[in-house]
Order: sequence, then structure tokens, then C-alpha cells
Amino acid sequence: MSGLLLSGKPAFMKFRHAAALALVAWYVLTPALSWAEGHTVALKTFTAPDGAFSFRYWDQLVRCKPPNRGDVWEPADICSAYHPVCDGSLVYEQYGVACFAYPRNKFTNTPAFEAATFSVEILDTKKTDKSCLTFDPDFEERTGTKKINGVLFTVFGFVEGGMNQSVDGTAYRAFYKGKCYQLGVNFATFNDDPEDYDPPIRSLTERDVNEVNSKLEQALKSFKFLK
Repeated sequence: MSGLLLSGKPAFMKFRHAAALALVAWYVLTPALSWAEGHTVALKTFTAPDGAFSFRYWDQLVRCKPPNRGDVWEPADICSAYHPVCDGSLVYEQYGVACFAYPRNKFTNTPAFEAATFSVEILDTKKTDKSCLTFDPDFEERTGTKKINGVLFTVFGFVEGGMNQSVDGTAYRAFYKGKCYQLGVNFATFNDDPEDYDPPIRSLTERDVNEVNSKLEQALKSFKFLK
């Protein structure tokens, strides 16, 4: 018999075996690839007016406009709550550079949800590396550090509550080229018992919270300084 042997089998048999495996892999992977392509999140880029930083954000997030006076960012029904969500930590003087809010949709269609945002601020009163990382233990708690695209940020958690409403936030702070930057992921909720309403209002589920946070944290993870 004159057929060429590879690993003890005729070449044409090994080829047929490889082709069969490739066909199986195509059937297995194609549905997954099709699903991934159909669920790709469209992203846009925000660049700071001074060109200092940028981040990528889900294109359905709503860009909030800073107030001309007071502390209400617009549109108020998405970008504002009883406790501010576009100004990060409330105990410092700060300048809000950017604020993007999660929209009203199937995950947030309940009065239990007030607003959720990703924000970037500059803490004006913190002029040194040491002061930037100093915090008020009555208001916030240092929980660790996180490196975001090569820059180390100190992480703080805070909760503000009152009048059956609260905002739960995480602030990421770093002193960079003479400025104290703070990135914030903020989630404001209405905390009354849903059963007190007629008809009862829908409570936020774990899936709702995870969906909202995943979109806000995507912007956080893509944040980078440009100069």
C-alpha cells in the first residue's frame, strides 16, 4: 500500500478528521459569535475641554449639563436626585468636569430608582498629593486602591441618606499634574417600603443594579489621562 502515513494513519484520513473537527467548532462558535455581535455595546468618546483626559462611554448614557446656579444638573429627572449625584463627594469644593447618567429604561422604570451617574470632578481645595488623599472619616471610608490605565487611584466609599432617600457612591481619587481628580460612580435610590404604595412600586433587583453599574464602570475603566 503506497499511501503516505501520518501518525500511523493515511494522510487523507487525518485530513478528513481535521475537517470534521473544524466543522464542529464552526457550529459551536458561530452562535456565540453571532450573539456577541448582536449585543455589542456602542461606545462614544468624551474628551475633557482642556484635553487632559478622555473616557469611553455607552452611547445611551445621558450627558448632564452643569447648573447655571444652584446644584441641579440637567435634565433634572435623569441627572439629579434628592442627594446630588453629579458632584461626587459632597463635603469638598469641587468643579464638575463631566457627568453622564444612566437613562430611564426597563431596568430603572420604578420610583425606587432616582439616578445613577459616572462623574469626573476636580477638588479645588486640595492642592497637594497629601491633601488630595486626606478624607473625612465621618463621611467616607478608604477602601483600597485601583490602577486605571497606569495611574493609581485611592478608592473611597460613601453613603449619604435622609428623607427616605440615599446615594451610595464610590470615589476614585488621584493627584495628577497639580490637580486632585476624582472619578465617581454614584447610585441614588428612594428607600420607602414598596408595599406602602397602591399599587406597590417595583423594587430594584440585583440584575437591575448590576446592569446600571456595569455601564457606569465601563466608563470608569476606560478613563485615561492624555497629557
